[in-house]
Amino acid sequence: MAYLLDKAYWGQGLATEAVQGILQYGFEQLKLSRMICLMDPENIASQRVAEKMGMSLERKVDGIDGDNFPTLIYAINK
Repeated sequence: MAYLLDKAYWGQGLATEAVQGILQYGFEQLKLSRMICLMDPENIASQRVAEKMGMSLERKVDGIDGDNFPTLIYAINK
């Protein structure tokens, strides 16, 4: 899942609403059994949103497909 908000809209609960909608659509409409969220380890606000939505930190990786950018993987199962 992915979302991006302009800094002017941070702190208004919009990310939480977006994630709620994405999770609902993924599980109910697409019938997915698992969803993940990839994020920068320094993005504490996104970590809080993921945790608020019931997602759990699965692991930290040192990059995806060789990009060498540290990334957190949060996941949720239906």
